Amino acid sequence: MKTKQKQEKPSDTPLLLNKQMPTRGRVRFVLWNLFLLLGGCAALTYCSLRLTYSSINPEMWLGFWEDLWIPVMNFALIAGACCLLFALIGRAWIAFVLTALVTLGVSIANYYLVVIRADPLQFQDVTCLREALAITGTQGYELELGIRVVLSVVGSLGFTVALFFLSRWRLRWRWGRLIGVVLAASVFVGVVAVVRTPKMYQMTKHFDHVNTGTTTEMYLSRGIIYAFTYSAFEATCKPDDYSKAEVREELAKYDETDIPEARKVDIFILMRESYADLSKLDFDTEALDMSCYDNYHAFLDESVLLGSLITNGFGGNTKDAERACLTGTYRQNEWRSLTNSYVWYLRGQGYATEGAHPYHRWFYNRQNVNRYLGFERYLFRDDVFDSIVGTKKVAFDDVLLDQVWQQYQSRLAEDDGPYFNFTVTYEGHGPYNTSFDIYPEHYVRRDADTPDGYAMNNYLGCCANRDKALMTLLERFRTSERPIVLLTYGDHKATLGKDVNNYTTAAYSRYGIDVDQSTPEGFFNYYSTDYVIWMNDAAKAKLGVDGSLQSGPVISPCYLMNVLFDTLDLGKGPAYLQAMEDMMALFPVCSTKGRVSVEGELRTEVPEAYADRFHMLQSLCYYWQTEFLYEKVSKNLQ
Repeated sequence: MKTKQKQEKPSDTPLLLNKQMPTRGRVRFVLWNLFLLLGGCAALTYCSLRLTYSSINPEMWLGFWEDLWIPVMNFALIAGACCLLFALIGRAWIAFVLTALVTLGVSIANYYLVVIRADPLQFQDVTCLREALAITGTQGYELELGIRVVLSVVGSLGFTVALFFLSRWRLRWRWGRLIGVVLAASVFVGVVAVVRTPKMYQMTKHFDHVNTGTTTEMYLSRGIIYAFTYSAFEATCKPDDYSKAEVREELAKYDETDIPEARKVDIFILMRESYADLSKLDFDTEALDMSCYDNYHAFLDESVLLGSLITNGFGGNTKDAERACLTGTYRQNEWRSLTNSYVWYLRGQGYATEGAHPYHRWFYNRQNVNRYLGFERYLFRDDVFDSIVGTKKVAFDDVLLDQVWQQYQSRLAEDDGPYFNFTVTYEGHGPYNTSFDIYPEHYVRRDADTPDGYAMNNYLGCCANRDKALMTLLERFRTSERPIVLLTYGDHKATLGKDVNNYTTAAYSRYGIDVDQSTPEGFFNYYSTDYVIWMNDAAKAKLGVDGSLQSGPVISPCYLMNVLFDTLDLGKGPAYLQAMEDMMALFPVCSTKGRVSVEGELRTEVPEAYADRFHMLQSLCYYWQTEFLYEKVSKNLQ
């Protein structure tokens, strides 16, 4: 006799996590989950906006609520992503925790980046995440766990736990859910599309509570999630209405020329980490002793050109000043293939192309990018420097510059043709110790036992130490029979001091140096470094240079090669260099920090009369980075 099996009715009690929700009540379930998720996204928006202004102007918070488009658009981005994840995954708590990880990850990363160097997080910084973690982990930053950070993380964890118990079912895969995925994806894509429109960008412009002279505050004034998302569309450097045909027509105006054999000299470019001559700025003369720069000033006395560089970074972003010089472009892409550069041009002119950097080869992906830019050989720490100083230290300038000389001599033993070397130093990398003096000399006379005093004294002592290494290299250059030219410049200024909230400018302000970016003088002091061209006697004789020090123009790093070619009279050079020569006459400073120099004035916007030429400048830079023109050179040298 067959026994009847008892049919179980669907239970009205919550099911376990591994159970799908019953068909009954599906609409009510979705609405309940959406209500909870939108509430959580509103809380995430609040936390993100609280974290946005970090250690700078807290009045920015008021601006977020005086113009409701700012919180609305930040919320729309967060909620759009969360709803899409919910539709894809089917569980509300997982969708929320993933959204929170991204939202708070971006917000907290920006929070501490502003603390360390007053620079906001942008989309292109994601490609340098490994480098940022390495520097933060090894350089001794004492980053405090701010109350806003703690409350945001704890609050998000608490809401995730609550959501775990309040919404325990998961969505079934049915046609209705597929429609929901398509709908959620469409809404999210639509929100992102609206974010990037010029109209919405203007609608979220609210500068009443920010210092409009600082690009950091202006960038963050829209909320970090909105600003970060918008920056993603700027990362490719491709200008609006870009026309490849127009750029080719522009470049066709110039005929590429070779460097005359009679003017080929050995060229060294030395980019010095965080090096700047503070003695040239207005400072408290009773508080600081600038004799630390005696060797540097002696070096200037025998140089042929001294000018000022307006860099695109402060306390970081070394690769920008490095690659702007090598490529001649004022905004840098992340390269994954062979890319036009002046290195390739020099290789085509018969130059050996080498360089050195005493840090990891993976840092800023130099091991690959330098090859894409045309370098034949490049020394990194594991090539030679670790065997000299050990794996726990980084080679200082005395060791680095000695190896640069040895590298030069080694190459000459193989090939006595013209030589090009681009070296990036590491000594001088921040932060500077704020607890005690590292160097025996005392250059700070007032408030020397404060964190700012220790930082300033250690910086000035470091500059003095590095200049000694530079003078040793110069002595070797002086005695060489080969004509040698040295171009050296600082990649950016250092972050100095430590107040309650940041590492950025406290020591500058304490000792009378104006770094208020809202004024032309403060902007110059904040972003400027020197560039110097020096020649040995053999080079002066070959090039017919009398040797007296001349004043160079105030420029952006992308024009360094223009100045070098002009000073050495190496001919017109590649067509791109010639086109940038004309651009330098119009826009000698084109900063990614919201400034452009036109008719001798530093402006926040390009005048309408110059808009077309500035668009051509942007188009030239993009074309030069995306259309490789040295195929023949690269194939012949492989």
